[in-house]
Amino acid sequence: MFTCPISCPSECCKFENLEDMPVVLEDEIPTLQKEAEKLGVKLTFIPYGEYNGVKLYKWVINGWCPFYRGRCIIHTKKPLSCRMFPLVLNLKTGEIYLSEKCTWVKINGPKPLEYFPSEKEALKRLAIRLKIW
Repeated sequence: MFTCPISCPSECCKFENLEDMPVVLEDEIPTLQKEAEKLGVKLTFIPYGEYNGVKLYKWVINGWCPFYRGRCIIHTKKPLSCRMFPLVLNLKTGEIYLSEKCTWVKINGPKPLEYFPSEKEALKRLAIRLKIW
């Protein structure tokens, strides 16, 4: 089963180009902003379009996620796109794949979805919200 490795370099929490930055739902933004205020951090979101009437935004993160402090400090409040990592849903094709940014995936190779039960549950919640399933 999938578990984040101890002393993982957390490439999932570091961003260098817009394409890799997390997509968040409009109603996830206030929670993220509230948590950012506690840290004195300003977050940036840009419209990413709609999917079946659900507004999507790119969370612009240049470098490390502001909530990564050796581990995720908002783990229970993080957006679905972060909860489902290393599972990735391509909204254009509907394809689900494993991110190569994940150290565990690099070490263990591709595995079926059953190896990712909590991440699969987050993916299911996202798919329901986007009216895919």
